[in-house]
Amino acid sequence: MSRIQSIFFTDSSINIGGQELQALQQIISLNQVGFKLTLLCKPHSAILERAKEQGIAVEEIPFRNALHITSFKKVFRMIRKETPIAIFSHGSHDALICSLIAKWSSFFSKDSIAVYRIKTFQHGYPLSFAYNHLFTKTLTPSFYLRSLFLKNPMINPRKIEVLYPGIDFSKLSKVDDLLPESVLKWISSHPGPIIAHGAILRGEKGHHIILQALVEVKKKFPTIQYLMAGDGQERSFLEREIKKLGLENNALLIGSLQSIAPLLKVSTIAVLPSLIEPLGMFQIEAQYLEVPTIVSRAGGIPETIIHQETGLMVESGDVRAWITAICWMLDNPIKAKQMGVKGKKFVMAKFSRESNTAQMIKLI
Repeated sequence: MSRIQSIFFTDSSINIGGQELQALQQIISLNQVGFKLTLLCKPHSAILERAKEQGIAVEEIPFRNALHITSFKKVFRMIRKETPIAIFSHGSHDALICSLIAKWSSFFSKDSIAVYRIKTFQHGYPLSFAYNHLFTKTLTPSFYLRSLFLKNPMINPRKIEVLYPGIDFSKLSKVDDLLPESVLKWISSHPGPIIAHGAILRGEKGHHIILQALVEVKKKFPTIQYLMAGDGQERSFLEREIKKLGLENNALLIGSLQSIAPLLKVSTIAVLPSLIEPLGMFQIEAQYLEVPTIVSRAGGIPETIIHQETGLMVESGDVRAWITAICWMLDNPIKAKQMGVKGKKFVMAKFSRESNTAQMIKLI
């Protein structure tokens, strides 16, 4: 009887976000098709607690820095014990440690370990050595992000590959959670078309762009509502901006949601006005739920939508273009709904959990 093949996922972050949630889903998917998965992560980290809740095998590794001796020893022992065929590393510290151990282990074993570096961002000019020599491949969530690495002509293009995220659409459609009571009361007391936006509250996510557009949009649609799901450092600024623009009855910060589905299911339009975005997930989920969607032409977002077919794209930061697009969606509900229907088919084909899992299996 052949031994079940082992795969490690590693993460050295304390907090949890889209990248960590995607890793947990990939672990579950690979487990379901017959691999043995183990997550190596920091003690007391958010991903550790979430993994335990989901019944995922975990091993606590300090990952204090990229040269942490205790972490080296623990990872080395894990590799000797489980002999994984592949490691998917999400953080810089864990990636370097795993890569160096895999290189060293290759001198003592005929079986090499593939180490894949997951990168969801790239700041500054990328150096070629790590991407060419330390990792089997670096995986990015979009061709846009891949192009940022290849700005350095010394980086081997074959070492940078796109792995689109996989979304568990069946789980998304089955969510029957309700919005918080305070939000439901707001909607009840402010009837009108709803614009939904799910993103961390940071300047590059473009909330201020929609608020500026809303000043003009509400002249034609006085009952328009803009509901923003998420928390972050810009919350105080956005609260002041809402008051300054006189939008107290048209805009609401609703905080973080366990799932974005309850908001999308009551929405007329979904927007993603990001100024910078490696790919984005909110607009993919919105299209799956057939919500007419408008996005900015920024970063990897154009890879997630077909302009004037599954949704609308406007130039990043162009308030006037946002006003026009929002008003068009509200003026043309039948055509907007048709875009939503086409959007569902498009994202199911491109961003399904099954296609993501299949690509990962092909890699290893």
